[in-house]
Amino acid sequence: MVDVVSYYWPRLLISLVFALFTMRIIKDRYSIPKQIIRGIFAFFLSPPVISIISELISYNSFMAFIEPNLNMAPARVTALMVLYCIIIDILSFIIPINLYGKIINEGFIITGTMYFQYVLQDRFAVIISHTPVGYLITYTVALFILGFVHGKDVEYIQNHISSLNWKPVLYYNFALFVLMDLCYGAYFFFDELQFDAFNIHVLWLDCVVIISCMFAAGFSRLNVSLSKEHDKQLDYMQKFQDSQTDIIRDFATISEAKSGETGQHIRRVSEYSAILAKDFYNNDTDIRCIKVASMMHDIGKLMIPNEIIEKKGKLTPEEYEVIKTHSSYGNDLLSQNNGEILSIARTIAYEHHERWDGKGYPRGLKGDEASLYAQIVSVADVYDALTSRRSYKEPWPAEEAKAEILKQSGYQFSPKVVDAFIANYDRIEEIRQKYADQ
Repeated sequence: MVDVVSYYWPRLLISLVFALFTMRIIKDRYSIPKQIIRGIFAFFLSPPVISIISELISYNSFMAFIEPNLNMAPARVTALMVLYCIIIDILSFIIPINLYGKIINEGFIITGTMYFQYVLQDRFAVIISHTPVGYLITYTVALFILGFVHGKDVEYIQNHISSLNWKPVLYYNFALFVLMDLCYGAYFFFDELQFDAFNIHVLWLDCVVIISCMFAAGFSRLNVSLSKEHDKQLDYMQKFQDSQTDIIRDFATISEAKSGETGQHIRRVSEYSAILAKDFYNNDTDIRCIKVASMMHDIGKLMIPNEIIEKKGKLTPEEYEVIKTHSSYGNDLLSQNNGEILSIARTIAYEHHERWDGKGYPRGLKGDEASLYAQIVSVADVYDALTSRRSYKEPWPAEEAKAEILKQSGYQFSPKVVDAFIANYDRIEEIRQKYADQ
């Protein structure tokens, strides 16, 4: 044990640095005693410690149990030993990475990427220098170079740890780890390579390792740069969508004032639509789009004469035909606007009075000929209209309105949207009561 410590002390020192780094990561998550306990576990799970254990077990087990039973040339025995040690080395990191993920509370991909970065630094120092002091110097220099490469990205990585694309970096690091193990194994296989010598063969091998590590650092840097560029694009799109949202809200407010509908109608239809949309869209962006775009479903009523919009009592057949034109007007009003949300708003305004059985207006679309967006808003709009007071009617009781929606499944409404409505009815009722008209 003393001999092991005296030979491996620089790598054990690096393990201590790894433990301190781990404690820094988790300092805001746990109390100081828990940080210390997890730091101790991190020390024993550190790449250098696991590598040392793997090296001792793989070499000694091969020489004790496998080599005596082999009857082949020494070169083949050495080749088999190198292959055996590499396989053991690869397998030895699976459990430590998973356990380390528990310590820092991160998934396998993120944990594995961070962990293998330390593995590669350890391997790099071991291959380049074969003395304890040389190892420590080489490791320190490599650490400074890595800090120089990623110095400006550290804060960004810490703030975007969950959004970075870690997989390609992990795969690249793992491939480089195998390559470096093969390079280290070459010292046992080729007589020209000597641990205590420096010649053209050793220089060539060192150059292969250095260049490979430079490519790895460059690839990691490129991955962060691409992530930053992606974030800029998302930020631009978010600002663009926010501008569309502001426009829609302004128009919706004007439309609401003109249509004579209750003050919270547009808000409730928007919330209902978002609830229903979650059953059909996994993307938060799509759900947000329909939530905002649904506010414009009756924008076409701006073009309908006030005497018809504000009429108390039942409309004549002629007046009803005029009211029906608001869907086409909505399509026309939004036809010159660009942007995803406004495009969805246009579709909703044009199609939300279409029926599943094809008897709706303005085009008599049947089934899924009308967009899913419009099918969703159709159910949300009618339910809110039924349960709200209008100048020409009293509000229906919620249960009767619910029964009517269910009754119209396959006739007025899409069956799948009605199913989603029934499944989410309690949440919809919470919204109706939360934003009730005063």
